[in-house]
Amino acid sequence: MAFLNNGLKATGLGLALATGLAFSAQAVTLNMNHQWPATTVGSKVDQWFADEVEKRTDGEVKIKIFWSEGLAKAGEALELLQSGGLDMAAMSPGYFPAQLPLHVAPNSIPMKMESVEQASTLMKRLMEEVPAYAEEAEANGIKALFFHHLNPYLLVSREPITSVDQMDGKKMRTWGNDMPRMVEAVDGTPVTMMLPEIYEGLSRGVVDTAPFAVDLVVNYKIYEVAKHISEITLWEGPSWGVWISSAAWEKLTPEQRTIVEEVSAEAVKRDREAVIAAADEARATLKENGVTFHEFPQAEKDKWRNALPDFFADWIARMDEAGKGDAARQAVAIWKEVIGES
Repeated sequence: MAFLNNGLKATGLGLALATGLAFSAQAVTLNMNHQWPATTVGSKVDQWFADEVEKRTDGEVKIKIFWSEGLAKAGEALELLQSGGLDMAAMSPGYFPAQLPLHVAPNSIPMKMESVEQASTLMKRLMEEVPAYAEEAEANGIKALFFHHLNPYLLVSREPITSVDQMDGKKMRTWGNDMPRMVEAVDGTPVTMMLPEIYEGLSRGVVDTAPFAVDLVVNYKIYEVAKHISEITLWEGPSWGVWISSAAWEKLTPEQRTIVEEVSAEAVKRDREAVIAAADEARATLKENGVTFHEFPQAEKDKWRNALPDFFADWIARMDEAGKGDAARQAVAIWKEVIGES
């Protein structure tokens, strides 16, 4: 009997060990490179996302975030996702116009949205109604989990700018293909610059101005080197996405994928509410730190917009050449509905 009991105990121990090994085999840690510091409103949402995924999967899926380009420069993230150097990345599609041209448009076409709600509605509809977006990501070996929001990018500058004529010769931080043309339309000089370079760029006069959201001006302490903000929305749109490589996605069980997608949907709502709330607080902080907000007369806004090229038509033409023209037309039609443009 003692032998039998010992045998049962041994068998039970073996089952327990096997169960533990099976659990361990499902556990995965995903390393995520992040283009922002941990202090931004959206970054805090991403940390909540990571924590919540770990919690709801009972620790089976852990997401370790490396802030402020801790693993790679933002412009290197896509290649590293494809090669396996990264599992996940918080990155703006606007940095990859050649690889993600459909995703780039809402992330970079200037002066075509005004509010966080418009940007949120647009990206939701594009992802749900235009299959080519998911197909484009898949072709690049990645999957978009969700996209962030940003408050409108106003004109932040070292000296007051309240008219189009004052942009003549001014150097402005830009990204992508279309933002530089927005600057050139008013005789300014575009300067391609990554986020971490903006403070030093303004401080040293490499650029005179930069489109930026008021809460990000606080986060990056831009108010120390640029004391003027003009009330003109140069860009508004869906911001960086939280992406996972196709290889990393395949590591997850169906149940884990469902949890990640559920948390992603909740993160979008949490992010939108937090970003909108951050704007008023940031404006108060900036005024306390000596920043002056300037009106940009409607006539001057119209003058700038009238000088712009037809970004929608140009984008569709480029997408026609890439074999994605139909998807671009569908996207523009949705975009115009969202912003009420005929």
